[in-house]
Amino acid sequence: MTPDAYRVIEAMAWSERLGSGPVLPLKRIAAEALGGNGDLAARVLAALDQEGWVHTDTMGWQSGWLTPRGRTAAALHDRTA
Repeated sequence: MTPDAYRVIEAMAWSERLGSGPVLPLKRIAAEALGGNGDLAARVLAALDQEGWVHTDTMGWQSGWLTPRGRTAAALHDRTA
């Protein structure tokens, strides 16, 4: 997983922990985690979705959630950071 992908996964995990609920505004969180770069956010989300780290049921990754695999990656990365 790339450093950008880890930043996005960690930001999503924090959003879940802070009470955003199970369905997250993926694209907004990803763009904010990547310095406002929406194009990079879209590419990272596409890769994360394809690899099973996040799941979305909307076009353009507007909303979705971390998969159990994504939550585990965020938790493990928090411990090693």
